[in-house]
Order: sequence, then C-alpha cells, then structure tokens
Amino acid sequence: MSSNATDQTGRLDPTERGAFLGALIGWVFDYYEIFLVSVLVVPIAVEFKLSTEEIGFIFSIQLLFLAIGGVFFGWLADRIGRKSVLILTILIYSIGTMARGLSANYAMLLVFTAFAGLGIGGEYGVGQTLVTETIRRGRRGFFSAFLYGGSYLGIVMGALVGGHLTPVIGWRLTFVLSGLPVLCALWVRRHTPESEIWLQKRAKTPAILALPTGIVGRRYRRTWLLCVLAAALQFFAYYGAASMLPNYLVHHGSSIAGASYWLIFTAFAGAIGCATVAFLSDRIGRRASLSFVAACACFGGLWLAFGWHQLLTGRMWILIPFFILFFGSNGASVFGALFSESFPAEIRATAVSSALQIGRGLSFFPPLIAAFLIPRFGYQSVVFLSAGLFGLLALVAWLFRETAFTETEADVEMIEVRHTDPLGTRA
Repeated sequence: MSSNATDQTGRLDPTERGAFLGALIGWVFDYYEIFLVSVLVVPIAVEFKLSTEEIGFIFSIQLLFLAIGGVFFGWLADRIGRKSVLILTILIYSIGTMARGLSANYAMLLVFTAFAGLGIGGEYGVGQTLVTETIRRGRRGFFSAFLYGGSYLGIVMGALVGGHLTPVIGWRLTFVLSGLPVLCALWVRRHTPESEIWLQKRAKTPAILALPTGIVGRRYRRTWLLCVLAAALQFFAYYGAASMLPNYLVHHGSSIAGASYWLIFTAFAGAIGCATVAFLSDRIGRRASLSFVAACACFGGLWLAFGWHQLLTGRMWILIPFFILFFGSNGASVFGALFSESFPAEIRATAVSSALQIGRGLSFFPPLIAAFLIPRFGYQSVVFLSAGLFGLLALVAWLFRETAFTETEADVEMIEVRHTDPLGTRA
C-alpha cells in the first residue's frame, strides 16, 4: 500500500497501475463499441430497410441491457470478486459484438445487441470499484476521471473504424474484427490484481457479500437513489444529443466519413473536459466539479440549439457551442469517485454499477424520443431538452455529500488493509 493514503503526488505503484490499466482497457472498448454502432447503423439501416423508429430502438435495446448487466454483474462482483467479473464482461461484449456481424435480419441484430449490452453494462462499475479500492484517496479523483476519459479514445476509434474502414470492408466484417478486445481479457487475467479490500471483507463477512439487498437498506437508500437520479440526468442528456447525430447528418447530405469527423470532434471536446475534471476533482471537490461541467453543457446546449441551422450550412462559429456542450458532457467522469466513495466494500460494486447502469439503461427512452422529435421539430428540439437536463444535473450535484476532503468508508478500508500489510508487500 502507498505510504500515505491521502498523498496527492507520486506515481502509481504496480498494484495501482495494474488495477487502473485493467479497468481502462475494458472501458475504452466499451465506448468504442457503443459509438461504432452509432456509425454502422447507417449502412445497417440501408440493408435492413429500417425506419427512424427502428434505428432508435437499436440504441434503446442496447441501453436497456446496459442497466440489466450493470445490476447483475455489480452484484456478482461483490460475490465472486472484481477481477473475475471484469474479465467475464470483456468476454461477453466482445462475443456479442462479433456475433452482430452474423445477423441475418433485424431481429437477430437486436438479440446480439442485447447480449453485448449485458457485458458493456457490467464493465465500468466493476472496473471503477476496483480502481477506488486500490488507488489512494489523493489521486483517486484524478484517475477516476482519467479512467472515464478512456471513453473518448474509444469514441475516436469507433468513429475512425466506422467512418473509414467500414466503407471498404462492410459493416459485418467491421463487427467481427471489433470483437478482438476478447484478447484483452488475457492481459487483464495476467496483470490486473484482485481488490485486497474485497478479499479482506470476504474473509471476514462472506455471507454479507452474497446479499444484493444492501443497496436499498435504510442507511444507503437515499444515496443510491440520488446516484441513480444523477446518472439518469447525465445519460438522458448525453445520449439524447449524441446517439442519432451521425444518422441525422448523413440524411442531410453528409458522408459517413464526414459524420464520423463530428464524432471525433465531440470526443476531442469531451477529452479536454475530462482532463479538466481530472485536474479539479481532488482540488475543488466532487460536487463543484460535477456542477461546473453540467452547467457548461447546459450553456453550450442552449447556444447550439438556437444556432442549429448553422451546423448544416458549414459556418465555423457553430464549433464553439458544440465544443462547450461536449466539453461539459462529463458528469460521468465525476461519478466514478463520487459514487464509489459513498458505499462500503460489501455492496460497493453492486451499488455503483447498478446506479450507473440503471441511469444509463433509463436512457432507453432518449433515442426513441429523439426519433419522434427530429422529424417533427428538428434536431434542435433534442438539444434543447438535453440542455435542460444538464442544467438540472448542475443543481442535483449539490445534494450529494462531499467525499473528496473527508475520510470515506473506502479510505477506512484501505487503512485497514495497510495495517495488515505494513511493509507494502501487496501482490
């Protein structure tokens, strides 16, 4: 263990680094897969002759099964361990992604999308829990935000592969090749440690680790519901604005490659926002960081909605509000540390993963809402709605208990582990 659990300086030790990289690998390919679908849905819609509503349902099914996977695999991680479940979720979404390339019809595509969604939903909450239980408090906010920042690398990869490789090899082979992250499971198995906090808790209270009801116990019910609310606002707003964008641009004359550049730009803006959160989280606190980025997204969204017609006419000033919107769409980069510091090890993976993915799964509705609104009121109506939700999130942030500057249960658990290993001889 690090000599100082609250130290804000110094490099990660091998155990911390292994936990972080294992979680990061899974998370990068999680978002790669999600945004690859947002590009591939264009040629899929042509081949299967899909309506706008059917396209929206693909995204909605994926988001619904993210929630199911988040609840189940979070509970499983509290029962059998963080590392084992991290490997399992990577295997599931890799296999599901490859299988989509074999879809003979729309129904099969939905089934494989649901299967992949289970693995995607389970990965992040479990990986974040492992990071929280391994990395010292003074660096936890930074690396939790950095972990979420891996999503932007995944978005760029998905946009480049979907926009430039798919026109050459087709959407089916693109899906098959995109199942290669299954190989990452081998790296995680070899280099990523199990959480010592979880191992210690399992040895002391094995029965408690098997109970999924701890989330909604009286002590943690309000906190968990608040986490679900914050996650739902974040993902409602984000997926509402982003999920249908490539399809919308292509229908208004852009090429698939051109639409992919817009996704890359959103990833660029998001990465800068995520880096900002990483810098701020351990300095000004989780609540202020969350409120700041959500308020930025609200402001950028309102500005963008009022000037939406400029997006299609090519005037470059529209990049400014577009940048601000996606710079601020980073509330989830705060969630990792904020949520996981709010629960004890016995229920941490269950609580964090279920709250994140139920919030994300409730985003089953935004693509359907977007598919309904866009033909009738234009894309700017969706952006207006997203801006309002981000504004509400900026206020909800202040309902949380600040965890950056106080000793949390995660810190106490880490100190207990250190006392059992005073020489820092963690495997």
